[in-house]
Amino acid sequence: MKIIVTAGGQGTKLWPYSRESKPKQFQAVVGDVSLYTATIRTLLKKFTPEDIFISTKRRFIKYISEQSPEIPLKNYIIEPDVLKDRGPGEGLAFLKLSVYFPDEPFFLVQADCVRRPEAAFLKMIEEADKIVQRDKKYMTGGIKATEPTMGVDYLKLGEKVAGTQEVYVIDEFTVRKSSYRETKELIENFHIVTHCNHSCWYPGLMLEAYKKYRPDWYEALMRMKDVMDKPGEDAAIEEIYQTMEKGATEEVTKRVMDEGEARVMLLPFKWTDIGTWGSVYEFSVDGDGT
Repeated sequence: MKIIVTAGGQGTKLWPYSRESKPKQFQAVVGDVSLYTATIRTLLKKFTPEDIFISTKRRFIKYISEQSPEIPLKNYIIEPDVLKDRGPGEGLAFLKLSVYFPDEPFFLVQADCVRRPEAAFLKMIEEADKIVQRDKKYMTGGIKATEPTMGVDYLKLGEKVAGTQEVYVIDEFTVRKSSYRETKELIENFHIVTHCNHSCWYPGLMLEAYKKYRPDWYEALMRMKDVMDKPGEDAAIEEIYQTMEKGATEEVTKRVMDEGEARVMLLPFKWTDIGTWGSVYEFSVDGDGT
């Protein structure tokens, strides 16, 4: 199992505290250390530094090296300093792992979230690894939807996966609704969970999904593959990256989920996405989930 920590976002909803030059994941928004540092410290309780890869933009390398000196420089997956959303950037991470570790699943961890208790989070990664190795199906994470939450996507659940505690087949990826009434009807009439990422799969299978659902991204990534480990690699990748259309990784993964074979594991821990000032307030009121 290889861990991909994504730490290249801008954190614009938390401005002015989160700045373009130093976004929220590298600041102590909650607690005494940055969200990024807290995430790395948790992961190092289970994984070696060599198994943790950091996907970030070039201008944030200084924070990565300062806040996680244990992680080898060779494990940095550097995106050019171009705003392209997560689809191209995470695609580059999947490409790198598919080349160097084609036979190992990855587990994607967003650095700007808080997960408590840590032991339950690490246990989830271990369980996801076993199930993905067994079944070779894409897996993500979800939380039981008990009340309408605006601005999030939902997953309709199918049958429970045999031999598991809280893993279900995903019947459908449901894009966030535009009104409170529609969202309320959705969670009242269907077996629904809130989608909260934590993707786990094989990097090569993810690239095959890119090829199927975003062939333009896939073609660009294959051009990047051709220049890897060659003189001028960084400049060549940046030139190709510039041509990629902006978009979220969900443009691929939601289509995979709609195929009816992807899985979702219900998170066995409290997960807070520190995405807005509202979520900071929620965390401060509810506590750390321990």
